[in-house]
Amino acid sequence: MDGTVVVVDLGRLPYEAAHRLQVDARDALIDERGPQTLFLVEHDPVVTLGRRGNRGGILSERALAAAGIPVLETERGGDVTYHGPGQLVAYPILDLRKRDSDVRRYVEDLERTALRTLESYGLSAQADPERHGVYTTRGKIASIGVHVSHWITMHGIALNIDPDMEHWSLIAPCNLPDVQATSMAAELPLPPLFSDVKERFVEAFSAVFAIPIEWGTAYGRTTRA
Repeated sequence: MDGTVVVVDLGRLPYEAAHRLQVDARDALIDERGPQTLFLVEHDPVVTLGRRGNRGGILSERALAAAGIPVLETERGGDVTYHGPGQLVAYPILDLRKRDSDVRRYVEDLERTALRTLESYGLSAQADPERHGVYTTRGKIASIGVHVSHWITMHGIALNIDPDMEHWSLIAPCNLPDVQATSMAAELPLPPLFSDVKERFVEAFSAVFAIPIEWGTAYGRTTRA
């Protein structure tokens, strides 16, 4: 892929606010008014349902309500998933026409980015071509759900660094009863620093996608110290 991807670190942001930024960036890229962008964000607790999703993957509606965790429908692919603090979510806004308009390759490259990030910590994991996402022997550590319009991508990948696993117990990830969620904190002797994982993820993304990156701005401030 030619060109450059601008990395924008949004910090912690509600899901709906990040979604609006994705839509704006996608529309700007479609109209050739804006660059390809990689949003990085940590969400407030939320459960989302993809295009194939239904509430059957929610194990306790009452517990979600008691915890104040909303359930939102989205246009991404996939089923039910959880986002929350301690999870790195990456939303690439890319033009797939620069990658042979190959959606499968794009999804696999997202998986490879997560795998490369985990490998940098000595963690062994693998992708599952049937279920998508990234798995260790303990469970699913990264979830993928994408949306493509006019060959421009939205949504992306979520990597569990050190989220509240009690929240994960309220859903069946991807509506698969035999799949458990895991995290880097559960797999490593000590939880990794969120900022360090973020840096390594961006490095892996640049290497896997063979594209240079530059750090951009959000809300009028630099996104990198």
